Amino acid sequence: MPEGAAPLIATEALNGNRYALARLISLIEDDGADARAALAALYPRTGQAHIVGVTGAPGSGKSTLVNELAKALRAHDTTVGVVAVDPSSPFTGGALLGDRVRMRDLAGDPGVFIRSMATRGSLGGLARATADVVKVLDAAGFAVVLVETVGAGQAEVDIARTAHTTIVIEAPGLGDEVQALKAGLMEIADVLVVNKADRPGAANT
Repeated sequence: MPEGAAPLIATEALNGNRYALARLISLIEDDGADARAALAALYPRTGQAHIVGVTGAPGSGKSTLVNELAKALRAHDTTVGVVAVDPSSPFTGGALLGDRVRMRDLAGDPGVFIRSMATRGSLGGLARATADVVKVLDAAGFAVVLVETVGAGQAEVDIARTAHTTIVIEAPGLGDEVQALKAGLMEIADVLVVNKADRPGAANT
């Protein structure tokens, strides 16, 4: 990319160019000097979106809930940005980025933009660039930004610093009351969702 092109890409992204928006997010993830200049230019346009974080243990149903939330918001003509964070392999550095597979219902909807990103070794449940990518989607005019963390345990609570509303998903059979008492993840919840409530033990979750 030519030097100094990032502000132009940012302008195109703000004008609704989805290809430019995707390129801008890639620049943000790579964290070059141009990316920081673009973020500075976007900053005055941020602060309008409501940011919702969705977190929980692996397999608890985060992607399914994000998909259903996005569909419900679109039914009210609310534009939605989705940032889905996947873990990177500690051996290869790669990531499946497969969350969007569970969001096929949203494919082709012009009011939805979905971006998967890898943690690239970052801890805390988010990628290093997640907060900046959220700012980009905010500046681009999405009314609600849904952020899905990696499968989280007791200490992956960074989402609480990024989101206005944090949804924590629990599922039956993931631990006893002692586990619940020491789980920092439970303490950050604004909304606590018990998913898979048809399974045995749901009433005790």
